[in-house]
Amino acid sequence: MFRIGIIGSDNSHALAFAKLVNFPDEKTGSYFFPDCRVTGIFGQESTRTEEVASKGNIDFIAVKPEELMGKVDAVMVVFRHGDLHLKYALPFVEKGIPIWIDKPFTIKNEDARMLIETAKKYHTPITGGSTTKYTADVMMVKNAVENSNSRIGRIKTAVMNFPAGLESEYGGISFYGPHLVEMTMQAFGYNPISVLASENNGCVAAIVQYENYQVTMNFIPDNHEYYAVLFGEKGTFIREIDIGGSYLNGFEKFAGMLRTSKMPEPFENLYAPVELLNAVVESYTNNTGVKLKGL
Repeated sequence: MFRIGIIGSDNSHALAFAKLVNFPDEKTGSYFFPDCRVTGIFGQESTRTEEVASKGNIDFIAVKPEELMGKVDAVMVVFRHGDLHLKYALPFVEKGIPIWIDKPFTIKNEDARMLIETAKKYHTPITGGSTTKYTADVMMVKNAVENSNSRIGRIKTAVMNFPAGLESEYGGISFYGPHLVEMTMQAFGYNPISVLASENNGCVAAIVQYENYQVTMNFIPDNHEYYAVLFGEKGTFIREIDIGGSYLNGFEKFAGMLRTSKMPEPFENLYAPVELLNAVVESYTNNTGVKLKGL
């Protein structure tokens, strides 16, 4: 049995993951992950932490995060604000404890590099980010992109959208923006060349340049209908993106990592979305294109 500790109770993801793992499915009576349980939690707000522990059937509440050491086999860092992720994840990475770091993986590029360099040094498997990138609809978009023999032929250009506000107290666009960035990169590739973005009335349009096509990411506050539109040589592919089941899809990747010690995504794929989103902000702030360097 893999004992899992959650670090950060303010995010709705904390309770969502706890319920997913600690309670059987209402229809089948079976657990989605029989070999996993969330057994401990640490949060900065005691009332909220107690609420998540109670509703999520979590037995142990840690007063300090280090109290989880020796009591869990893996941790999930799920604070709303990505600037907290390095501080709370790093001690566990240094101990070789497998870890999920929720979206945003980090806000700062240097924080992401620090976590990755430390994970490499201590041979710690890490994963995380937005779970929306694993949804069935995103994978269908990915298949359409990669299959040049499909009905629409090779991709010429594409558009995707997802909500994200610029003024969130949890890091501005970095709070919700990673969802769109990670879905885009999962579908179209983690090796973009550059980005050119602009902001108007709180909405951001970012043109991501790839070698053979470009993808426009539209960050639209409070728009809760998500689509991918692919324009090909011979036709157009339109897919509404349903993010239902994202927690299950994401935790399946995490559980697979625990069972095999193999990361579901390479380090480069954890870093690339952080760099791209920061490049988007730099671009619309300075009104200039930004080249991407990679890890």
